[in-house]
Amino acid sequence: MCAILDANYFHKFRDPNNDDLEPVRKWLRNGYGRIVYSDSEKNKKEWKKGGMERWIKERSRAGQFRLISKGVREKANELKDIIKSDDPHIIALALIAKVKVLVFDDNKLIQDFKEHVSQAKVHRTKSHKHLLRKDTCP
Repeated sequence: MCAILDANYFHKFRDPNNDDLEPVRKWLRNGYGRIVYSDSEKNKKEWKKGGMERWIKERSRAGQFRLISKGVREKANELKDIIKSDDPHIIALALIAKVKVLVFDDNKLIQDFKEHVSQAKVHRTKSHKHLLRKDTCP
């Protein structure tokens, strides 16, 4: 399966002391899943600001991250006046890539995710590891 990890959350994901994200790291290491991401302008800015560009390329080469770009920008533009959060690119990515799991902890984004993505689930803590299943990524 695939999940979405918002760029604002990458620093927590990379922190080996963050126990809540250890199940996600293990899920990726064991080859059970992928993180999908888009190359939206907002994501690119966040990656550059956080020095994440090289790390994302490494994770992509390792097969842990998958770029989905076709149709995401257009869908995000359709959603920007409909959703409450400032993350239309995340909701668009979920809809285009048919992703049901979001790894994040922002209440407005989570509300939008659950409202606009059918069967949406949110991984916030290590107790949510049951949401991470074997790869069925498109």
